[in-house]
Amino acid sequence: MLRRILPLSLLLAASAPLAHATDLWQVWQLAKTNDPAFQQAKANRNASMEAKPQAWAQLLPSVDLTANRTWNNNSGSSIYAFSKPPLSLTNTSNTRNTQWGATLTQTLFNWRQFKSVQGADYTVAEAEANYESTLQGLIVSVSQAYFNVLNAQDNLDADTANLKALAKQYERSQQQYKVGLIAITGVKEAEAGYDQAKAQVITDRQALDQAREALRAITGSYIPNLQSPRAQLPLNAPQPENVTDWVARAMQNNPALAAAQQAQKSAQSQVSQQKAGYLPSLDLVLQHMRNATAGHASNTFNGEYPDESNGSSNQIALQLSWNIFSGGATRATVRQYQYQADAAMANEISQRRSVEQQVRNAYLAVLSGIASVKANQQSVEASRVSLQATEAGLKVGTRTTLDVLTARKTLLDSQKAYYSARYNYMLAVLQLEQAAGTLDQKDIQQLNSWLTPNGSGAPAPGTSEAMPASTTNGN
Repeated sequence: MLRRILPLSLLLAASAPLAHATDLWQVWQLAKTNDPAFQQAKANRNASMEAKPQAWAQLLPSVDLTANRTWNNNSGSSIYAFSKPPLSLTNTSNTRNTQWGATLTQTLFNWRQFKSVQGADYTVAEAEANYESTLQGLIVSVSQAYFNVLNAQDNLDADTANLKALAKQYERSQQQYKVGLIAITGVKEAEAGYDQAKAQVITDRQALDQAREALRAITGSYIPNLQSPRAQLPLNAPQPENVTDWVARAMQNNPALAAAQQAQKSAQSQVSQQKAGYLPSLDLVLQHMRNATAGHASNTFNGEYPDESNGSSNQIALQLSWNIFSGGATRATVRQYQYQADAAMANEISQRRSVEQQVRNAYLAVLSGIASVKANQQSVEASRVSLQATEAGLKVGTRTTLDVLTARKTLLDSQKAYYSARYNYMLAVLQLEQAAGTLDQKDIQQLNSWLTPNGSGAPAPGTSEAMPASTTNGN
């Protein structure tokens, strides 16, 4: 027996609860700050927001400044052979020309630029909807990771308590065998149950470590201890209680659906923009230019003299541009974007149906979650009573060790199912709000109020603590 006591003590010490538990709200704050997927969504949203000022910039005046300086050095000679005597003329010039100016261009008509403003509005709205969808998805994912850690801890606590009980039963069976009260098969059955329980505790510890790592991947921090749900959870049916009302709410508020709708509008706007290739564009152009020339020149008759000039010009123009034929490229481009708009429309329809399916499934999940919590609560009580009766039968010889092991496992399974049902219900509440598009931080605060600072350990099978506290029904 000494060979088994040391590993058992190590397993029990590894599963001891820690103090200073962190609640769901604190974990959410960490996730919102550190989750890389959410930070990526925020950056993408901010980048898409710049589409609107870029679109408006095309309709506002643009001013270009130009300047240049040119140095000219020219020389030449001419000979008039028919003159008497022949005449030779030499010309040279060395000048510096400076020119600068400003051009203002204002769009008067450009269909592509007009429609791009509308398209930018759809792009920004789509980005906002995608960001909101990511935000709500993060609420669900961090809550699920949080509950997975708690569920893994509950399973570990339950299996650890079961391991303690089986260790005592194994030791007791050895003593009973020594005095001839039971056969060797009873000892072997107790030993097998004990070894299986010990292996399960090791598996539970691995599952707990993996759940904690999954939470750390979202929050960026390793959180050793979390607050658990209090004994009494409010089992409230969804309000309103009509699933059709929830579907209607989702059609108005679901951000994933809103993003698909805005994407479809943006795609249709792109079609209109491409049709601008059939239309002319008209710009108003105002231009002011100044130039100055400085230097000197010389020739045979006048010798060297200054060569200087100054001037300026102002120009007002209407500039019309119309691409009459481009080899069919415009028509092909319009068809391409029309097909993309058709695909966006199909995606919107698909998203609408998917959202309705999600709402209905989440609504049923909340209702079934309530029923599951209640049913598993009763199952734990029934299994506890059955285990007590089986243990009493073992003492008087009407039941075997195998019967006790079976009853204990049934109670353990009922406990684990009860713990899982509680977390599934809490998660289903969030998923219903997410499907309806109304999930926000208030829902986290609500679930956070269901938690208790005191750690929750799984009660030992076969004791009065195995019976979960009664769960309230808010109806």
